[in-house]
Amino acid sequence: MKRFEETICEAIRSMRLLVVVYGDEERLVQPYVYGEYHAGERLLSAYQVAGGSASGASAGWKFFRMDKVTSVALSDRRFHSPRPEFQRNDGAFARILCQVSD
Repeated sequence: MKRFEETICEAIRSMRLLVVVYGDEERLVQPYVYGEYHAGERLLSAYQVAGGSASGASAGWKFFRMDKVTSVALSDRRFHSPRPEFQRNDGAFARILCQVSD
């Protein structure tokens, strides 16, 4: 998990998409918030734009538990402004390590 933290926070700061392998499925996501859930697990809150999904929904808001992430890589693609429904300081997180700026 620690090994992914720097890459995730860099993507959030620079508003670059991430390629995340989660549950054996590759997903392309816009990362928004990375931090600790109330139970202590690390989570990434992101908007998935493409890729696989256990639920069948290949696009939409998702939480990614970092203990299930096997790979994280920066994409060359960027997103230019936060999605209108994005809310800073998400209450799902006990501690936010990095998040998209307004």
